[in-house]
Amino acid sequence: MTSPSGVPFLDGLNRVYGYLTESFNVLGTVWILALMLLINADAVGRSFFQSPITGVPEIVSLSIVGIVFLQLASALRNGSLTRSDMLLSVLMRRWPRVAEALDGLFHVVGAVTLWFLLQASWPRFQTALERGESVGVVGRFLIPTWPIKLILVVGAVVMLIQFLIFAAMAFARMVRPVPNADEAGTAGDVT
Repeated sequence: MTSPSGVPFLDGLNRVYGYLTESFNVLGTVWILALMLLINADAVGRSFFQSPITGVPEIVSLSIVGIVFLQLASALRNGSLTRSDMLLSVLMRRWPRVAEALDGLFHVVGAVTLWFLLQASWPRFQTALERGESVGVVGRFLIPTWPIKLILVVGAVVMLIQFLIFAAMAFARMVRPVPNADEAGTAGDVT
């Protein structure tokens, strides 16, 4: 989670956008629970009734991609996305403006990376939709791939926008640093 930018519009936008990212996260979590039930039902059917549920491997493999892209923006938003903050922590103590600039740059690079992902993913989604691409065994079980490719595109857009919001907030803090609690409490003290 990022600290406030000191710009009411950006902070409000970030707060409202958080409802969208968290909604996607909840959808991903519900999907995980449904997948767990499906896998367990398949295991029980396979072990006790010699009758597995058809298509479980295909559903699981496609679901993993969908779940990841539903939950990525929330991971970024909550600070759970893997990154090393050691340098930023040191810089924040000594040169907070430099740290905010570097943090903003990190988010811009993230947004650019997601843009390239979108450039590659959108045509694949269109092709899958137009051709009716599917995975599975013909005559036994087929599942279309376009819904997962659409989730990938939508999830990438949501994460790209979250990167841009975080970049704007970091650059706003760089220009107008928001005092932390220690500084705010001692700003008027004269020693």
